[in-house]
Amino acid sequence: MISRAAQMIEKLLGQPPQKQEPPRRRAAPNTTTSIRALTDLGESIAASVHVIEASRRLYLCVAMEPKPDALAAQMEKDRRMAAGMFEVDRTWSAAEVNKRWAKDAVLTDGNGCLLHGAMNGARGMTDAGAREVFFEFNALDTYPEKVFLSNGKTRVRVK
Repeated sequence: MISRAAQMIEKLLGQPPQKQEPPRRRAAPNTTTSIRALTDLGESIAASVHVIEASRRLYLCVAMEPKPDALAAQMEKDRRMAAGMFEVDRTWSAAEVNKRWAKDAVLTDGNGCLLHGAMNGARGMTDAGAREVFFEFNALDTYPEKVFLSNGKTRVRVK
């Protein structure tokens, strides 16, 4: 219970201002696009790129197939490494061929300049398979008109 004097002061001065929370930033909804991107990447061919733009991350899935000669060379190398201990399968060798290009891939603009904001602290390639390679980068507020995934020698357009 508050005193009469306190009630009068409260009445004169009004209620103390209530602490207001800042408005919450609404995250943009995720957007998904697919791009047909037939591109020769040296030992592999990229067929398409699936792009998921989230509020904080950019996820890419590049569908790629190794070229027959690169796959045959990798399978022979894997056969020698296995030394008869286990059966070499095409899937494992294909993933190794695709991973060779993808492990060095970074995001660049149309002029080949690195998109530092997307790369700083990002994981880059997260997984490589026989038919696709997955990437994770930081999302940017704005993107250049053209964005590429490049290993310094060859590139595939992702936006």
